[in-house]
Amino acid sequence: MSKAGGKTGVHHEVLKTLISRCDGLKSDMDESRGELGALIKDAEETHGINRKAFKLALQCNRMEPDKRADFIRSFRDYCNKLGFNAQLDMFEDDETGETGAEEPADEGAATAKANAEAIKEGIKPTGSGRKRGGSAEAVH
Repeated sequence: MSKAGGKTGVHHEVLKTLISRCDGLKSDMDESRGELGALIKDAEETHGINRKAFKLALQCNRMEPDKRADFIRSFRDYCNKLGFNAQLDMFEDDETGETGAEEPADEGAATAKANAEAIKEGIKPTGSGRKRGGSAEAVH
């Protein structure tokens, strides 16, 4: 047994009280986790948030500004090096806020880019990247 303050061990009443308080706090934590999970699930269903992206944003929000800036700078660099930015939704702007800033890599990408621009303007897509006769038709 350890000696604290010249006495042998911890009095059993102190130990019981400490365990009881810890159990109560753990129960409160479990309840809070449940409420947090329900809040996030509701936001997913109501507002369409992405759960994993939201949790990452929550972590970033809790960081010190200099650590957050370093993390985001590194994360963007990794995404770029791993080619994730090339997979952005063709209907959304990339993080620079610009569309069509880069030239398409191949004919299929060029067709996809042209189709995306046509759809934005209300014209039906031309096809799946194969060459076909005719042109895009306007939606009426």
